[in-house]
Amino acid sequence: MDDGATRQAGRLEALTAGQAVVYGGDRTAHVTPALAAAFKPGDRLLVASDTGELLHVPAAEHRLATAAVARARAAFARMGSVNDDAVTAFFQAFAANLDDDARWAEIAQANARDVEAARARGRSTTRLAVSEAMRRDMTAGLRAWAVAPPSRGRVLERIDHSGWTVEQVTAPLGVVGFVFEGRPNVFADAAGVLRAGNTVVFRIGSDALGTARAIVRVALDPALAAAGLPEGAAVVVDSASRAA
Repeated sequence: MDDGATRQAGRLEALTAGQAVVYGGDRTAHVTPALAAAFKPGDRLLVASDTGELLHVPAAEHRLATAAVARARAAFARMGSVNDDAVTAFFQAFAANLDDDARWAEIAQANARDVEAARARGRSTTRLAVSEAMRRDMTAGLRAWAVAPPSRGRVLERIDHSGWTVEQVTAPLGVVGFVFEGRPNVFADAAGVLRAGNTVVFRIGSDALGTARAIVRVALDPALAAAGLPEGAAVVVDSASRAA
């Protein structure tokens, strides 16, 4: 950053129009007047390493995203004590909740509002609208995960030597993030990472956020609770902002 940036305790507190920002080691991007005016103390400035695009992350959006990831990290730390039967029960409960007509009606109503709002903004709704076919595919996918063989602790290879042995054993990755636009069925697809003991953070596009909230409220969170999985094992970054 150049001298136009005001700093306090080592943090960037302000930007000035035209300020040069170095990226890639030998290139610079420049702060626009609009970005300089919008940037407030506590905000973050990120730089896309390939294009130099300056990404403004307001403090509130940073807190939302950080909190979601923190919940998923805390849940992952507890997943090691969760047995595979509980994970199976989660997938079964999630599918059953989507199969429940009253719960699905809440999801469909939220989705109808999302679709109407997206159309009013001139947005495509091809992948946004839910349907009975999507519902069937989601429940079928969840039930497929329910019967999928557990992979945690599975020995992939074993080499025996005189007095000692080496084994290659599968282990969870950790927190897995999914960033996607308006396809509600991704919830069922991506939740599959829990089968291997991972946790998941979803970030859905603003057009489908109402639908996402409904899925979490009436189907996903109740399934996690019923199966005894850690709170935050599957969590949504609840923001419509691109910065999130």
